[in-house]
Amino acid sequence: MKKLTFALLALMFLPFISGAQNLDKYEDMKEVDAVVITSKMFKLLTKIDLNADDPETQAYIDLIENLQEMKVFSTREEKVRQQMASDVSAFLKKGGLEELMRVSEDGKTVKFYYKPGKNDDYVSQLFMFMEGKEKNKPVSVILNITGEINLAQVSKLANDFKIPGGNELKNVETH
Repeated sequence: MKKLTFALLALMFLPFISGAQNLDKYEDMKEVDAVVITSKMFKLLTKIDLNADDPETQAYIDLIENLQEMKVFSTREEKVRQQMASDVSAFLKKGGLEELMRVSEDGKTVKFYYKPGKNDDYVSQLFMFMEGKEKNKPVSVILNITGEINLAQVSKLANDFKIPGGNELKNVETH
């Protein structure tokens, strides 16, 4: 009986585990530029000697100390771009994320998804998928941020890390 219960539980969680693995595979592909920042790195960034008296700096510190992980995968290779689109579609079907907004401009389509957070100003996961052209070259970008994410501050983080599609984060709201 215990084996049957364990098997059923494993089958229930398999879609969530395999969905994350579908995207994690891009970290090791030579055709993909990958950036993965863990909670440890975010904690280290908060320890840098910054002027905490400045409200903007303090807001930035508050944002990054509550992040668990940020992953960015980007590619210009057509076959990988097609695979990314397929994997993102499967991930979104399994991940329980809600659509936040879509932006189509300058040859790019950017879609944002989220999981609700502690209140309307926060989300526990922010996911972005961008397809299109940047500097007249095809590109696809996946951005996945987890933690306690203040949407009012997250665009600054994306711009500081020079994430393609980060500009569109300025207009993101959950309400």
